[in-house]
Amino acid sequence: MTGVRGALPNLVIVGAMKCGTTTLHSALDLHPQVSMSQPKELNFFVGTDDAGSSWAAGTWHRGADWYAAQFDPAAPVRGEASPGYTSPAHPEAAGRMAALIPGASLVYAVRDPVERAVSQYWHHRREGSETRPPEEALLDPGSQYVARGRYLERLTPFLTTGVFEGRIHVVAQEDLREDPRATLRGLFAFLGVDDTCWTGEMAGRRNSAPERPPAPAPAVRDRLRDELRDDAERLRAWAGRDFPGWSV
Repeated sequence: MTGVRGALPNLVIVGAMKCGTTTLHSALDLHPQVSMSQPKELNFFVGTDDAGSSWAAGTWHRGADWYAAQFDPAAPVRGEASPGYTSPAHPEAAGRMAALIPGASLVYAVRDPVERAVSQYWHHRREGSETRPPEEALLDPGSQYVARGRYLERLTPFLTTGVFEGRIHVVAQEDLREDPRATLRGLFAFLGVDDTCWTGEMAGRRNSAPERPPAPAPAVRDRLRDELRDDAERLRAWAGRDFPGWSV
């Protein structure tokens, strides 16, 4: 975009929450041809023009020059990771990204959508922002526990912009955990940087839960599968991948 002072990003990790975006951000930043923003989540493409908005509510009001200033202009690949960009609460994000950074590559982190929903629930319980029992909260149609795990549905606004099709790379958390070197090599190749680059530090997990959360009741898990199965099948068809370790 003309008139912006600085170097805009050409890589954005757009989601999803509780799918390893912090680990991906850290691993990418260890690559010598990649520079990731600090902090990780700039939340630029969400929010309003109101300068009083909180950082969590978005930094759109800070403007494109501020956004460009968060990146190293000398780096071949410059990126950030804001899982909120694919949140159903922020339908404006895709259009704003298409207008400002139409040439950017997108990375979408996913995981078994049932496990993702449970992980988000316990994340909010630890924060104190969720007090309901899991059977009530996880199956609440007004919550984001199911909505954020309908991955292709969340990608649709980006696909319909007409500028990101063919430039979206999906990374499954299960693959990143079980074979980080091969998974990152595929990501590096997608980004056009040296895909032989590797350090053991790239395999380190970041922002993992302090302990494994309790499993929800089987009936709750079955209901979650029913709610998420159709979207998981559409994601498989679109991505051309099986995600064999998933429960849906």
